[in-house]
Amino acid sequence: MKSFKLIHFPALLTLSIFLLAACSAKYSPQKSAETRKLLESKSFEFLAQSATPMRGRTIQLTSEYRVIFTRDSIDSHLPYFGTAYTAPYGTSTSPLTFSSTNFTYALEETKSGRFEIAIRLNEPDDPSLMNISVSPAGYATLVVNSINRQPISFYGQVQARRTGRR
Repeated sequence: MKSFKLIHFPALLTLSIFLLAACSAKYSPQKSAETRKLLESKSFEFLAQSATPMRGRTIQLTSEYRVIFTRDSIDSHLPYFGTAYTAPYGTSTSPLTFSSTNFTYALEETKSGRFEIAIRLNEPDDPSLMNISVSPAGYATLVVNSINRQPISFYGQVQARRTGRR
C-alpha cells in the first residue's frame, strides 16, 4: 500500500501544479487592467466566434466577423440568424452590417470585475441597442436588440484594433 502512494504522488503533484496554473491564468490583475484601459479608450474590436439566435442552436462562425469600435464610430460586420418581423424589400446584406456615428457609449464595472457596455444607436434604423459583457480576461458576450428583429447574441473576445483598419 505504501508503494502505491509513493508511485502516484508525483502524478498527483504534477496534476495539482497544472490545475493551479490553469486557475491562476483565468484571472490576472494585469489582464484586467489592460481590458479596462482598452474599453475606456473606446478603440477596440469585438471578434465573434459564435452566434446564438433567440430561437435555435449556437452557430460556430467560421468566417471573420467583427465589430470595430472607435471613439466616434461603430463598424459592424456580423451575420444575422433569426426572425425578422419586418424587413426592407430587396436587401441582401445582413441587418447587422452597418456603420454608425450617432450613438451613446456607457461603460460600467460590476462588483464581480466584469465590464458592462451599453451602446444605444440613435438612428431610426435597426439595430437599436448593443450590450457587451466583458470578462477581465477579455472574453465577451454581445447582445444585439432590434426593433424589427428578434435579439441575437454573439460570443467572442475583445482586443486592440488592428493597425491599418478603420
